[in-house]
Formats: sequence, C-alpha cells, structure tokens
Amino acid sequence: MSKKQPNRLAQLIDHQAFAGSALPQTLADNMRLYIQTTNEVKELLVDCLPEEILNTCWVVGFTSEQLILSVGSITAANHIRYLQNAYLQVLTEQSITFKQLKKIRVVVVSKSSNNHSSKQASTLSTELSKIDKANENQVLSQNIKRTISQAAEHVTTDENLKKALLRLAKH
Repeated sequence: MSKKQPNRLAQLIDHQAFAGSALPQTLADNMRLYIQTTNEVKELLVDCLPEEILNTCWVVGFTSEQLILSVGSITAANHIRYLQNAYLQVLTEQSITFKQLKKIRVVVVSKSSNNHSSKQASTLSTELSKIDKANENQVLSQNIKRTISQAAEHVTTDENLKKALLRLAKH
C-alpha cells in the first residue's frame, strides 16, 4: 500500500497539517479567541449591521478595552466607524465579554479573486526580475565607495575583510 501524498495544489497550511505539524499554541489560542469573539459580535449585532457587512466582519484583535474588526470594504468600515458609539453601547450592555469595551477600531481587508491576485503576483515578479537584472550591471556610486572605504579603514578589525572591502570599493 502506497503512502498517501498531499495534494500538490493544496495550500501550505494543508501540507503542514498533513505532515503532522500544528500551529504554535499561542497562535492557536488567539485564533480560537478571535473566532469565538467574532461569533459573539455577529450574534449581538445581527439586528444592527447589514448582512453584507456581517458576512465580511471578523475580529482580528481584542483586549478588554478595544475591539479590532476587519471588514471587506471601505464603505463597511465607514459605516461601523460612524455608528461606533451605538455598537459600543449594544456590545457593553448585552455581553459580559465586552463590559469594559471603550473603542472599536476597523481595518479594511480587500479580498481579491485568486486569478487576479496570482496574475498580479506573476506580473510583480516579472517586473522585479527585470529590475534585478538592470541593477546587476550597475556600478557602485562614489558615495557608496567612500562609505565602504571608510568602514574598511576605521571600523573593520579583520584584515581579510578590510582587504576585500577595499577591493570592492576600488572596482
């Protein structure tokens, strides 16, 4: 019987899970806390927030006095910021978890389609490789040569390193 192999197209986390590795305990605890807090926030604000906002709303940070939410659009973020005091009142009055809450911060996380993001990533990597090739043949500026020489003369105590740095500065 052959050993089962993970799907080569699976995400890194799936490969790690298949290999038996787990998230570090503190990260796993934070993730559980944020998921639990997200569910509680959604339950409490189900009558206050539009469904489109609730669907993209996640707790990404939480202390006793501050709640950090991520949403999918700038419009959703502005909506929550505008009505922050009303939402704070609902959360503090209806939940022991949020009793001391004083502030809600909102961050926007845009989620683009996989095709679009992979296309952007490939375009970016192509552009970066062109820049790297252009920089390969570029000589050092006089300022950089002077800095390297000064470091070699006054900072470096290793003779071999000093010689190598001076050779680099000369060329």
